[in-house]
This record gives sequence, C-alpha cells and structure tokens, in this order.
Amino acid sequence: MGAPPGDGRRVRIELFGIARARAGTEAVEVNAATVAAALRGLVEKCPGVVPEVVADGRLTAGFLASVNGEHFVTDDDEALGAEDTLLILGAQAGG
Repeated sequence: MGAPPGDGRRVRIELFGIARARAGTEAVEVNAATVAAALRGLVEKCPGVVPEVVADGRLTAGFLASVNGEHFVTDDDEALGAEDTLLILGAQAGG
C-alpha cells in the first residue's frame, strides 16, 4: 500500500524530453514517501503528463524513473528518502 504522500519527505522530480514538454516545467517538488506517491504528486502539479507519461498512476511504457540517477525503479512502492531526486526519462535508446 505504501506510506501516505504527505509524510514530510520532500522529493524533487526532474523531467526530461517529452515528459518535460508535457509537464511544462523541468522540475517539481512533492511530498512523497514512495515512487507511486511522487507520481501522484506529479499528476496533481502537472496534469499535462496524463495520459502520455503517467496513466492510471503509473509511468507509461515509454518512460523510466531513476532514483538519484543511481538505479532504475522497478517497483512503484519503492521508498524514497528525504531530499531524493526522481528522474523521469524517455525509454528510447540513443541520445
């Protein structure tokens, strides 16, 4: 189920490529304890990410999330720490 979104953990979400274009900004900050809660916060602040980037509370197949640029997220219930940065990237190869 995951922790509630407003538990005081301030998470920065940085958006790249199409995700940035749909959000209309390069980054937002949300209170979130998990990746799923961070995505809910992203949708609340940037509704333009729906449905291309986020649908039904999850990233769509064309996008990946990385925590602090260290590893890719494989579970939306993954815990986030205070001051973590969640990167939202296009999944396409190349660059």
